[in-house]
Amino acid sequence: MIPALPTPSPWLPVFALLAALMVGGNVFVVYRLFPRNRSRPTLATAILLLGLLLMSMGLWFSGIYAVLSPGQASTVSVFIAVNSMMAVAGLWAISLLFRAGARPLLTHGFLWPLAFALLVVGNELLMGLTFVLAQVGPGPFAAAGWPGLAAVVGAAAQSAWFFWPMLVTMAFVVTWLPFTRPERILLYGFAAASAVGPWVVPDPGLGAVAMAVVMGTTLAFLARELWRPPAPTPRFLWAGLGVTAGFLAMVGGEALAYLLRGGAWGTVPFGLVSFLVMTAEFFVLARWAMAGGTPSSSTLAPTPARAEAAASAPTLPP
Repeated sequence: MIPALPTPSPWLPVFALLAALMVGGNVFVVYRLFPRNRSRPTLATAILLLGLLLMSMGLWFSGIYAVLSPGQASTVSVFIAVNSMMAVAGLWAISLLFRAGARPLLTHGFLWPLAFALLVVGNELLMGLTFVLAQVGPGPFAAAGWPGLAAVVGAAAQSAWFFWPMLVTMAFVVTWLPFTRPERILLYGFAAASAVGPWVVPDPGLGAVAMAVVMGTTLAFLARELWRPPAPTPRFLWAGLGVTAGFLAMVGGEALAYLLRGGAWGTVPFGLVSFLVMTAEFFVLARWAMAGGTPSSSTLAPTPARAEAAASAPTLPP
């Protein structure tokens, strides 16, 4: 089991810098894939951006290999992974020959939003796995065999290196996309669970109290919005249902983690649930954005603050 906060070490500033670069890359991808003006990203742009995310996953795999087996071979693998980024540029250039630069990205379907969600969350998980192995070492996990492999992945998914970069990325996505004020507050509350996520497994008491505060506050806001006139729109209802389901799933993972605490599988339930919930959230938000979803004014109560929010909210392309 790893502590909630990263252990101080000479490598900690390096890890923090890499995490900041990873978050910056995620922010750039969101900025380019979901522009606030009425233009759509081209197919070539999507290929380039998601290709870079895919290649960065290869870079993290090479980093994991370097941690597990330091030496000349692992050093070469890191350089190969870095140079593989050029393959994305080559693929992008080829796509231009097939006029992908003039074709807007398809706005319906599941493939592109699912790829976006898996690549963003998958990169964060691999980064957390790399840093956990670098700080703790593979020894405690390798001794347990296959359960140890599950345990290290679960430890990475419940570490601050996974939760906090995801918190920043989710906060930017919610801020950037054109949601109404109630929808945005609701999604901010959902993202806030990532702020206290690292304490759930290593400190169950503190983690449970912190999660209860975050979830209780968010659900209280949801209940207030549902009771206030006018009637909420279907999109707000779906958002509320999704947030509630995500919270219930995290509570279930938290309960299983408590029951399995101290064992090799203790980190797995909450880490797995957190990964799935974040992937589902990114998928839903990306699909709304790519499909041209816009805030519905009927979600807003007839108050000056809400009228101002509706008037100032930008729209995505239809």
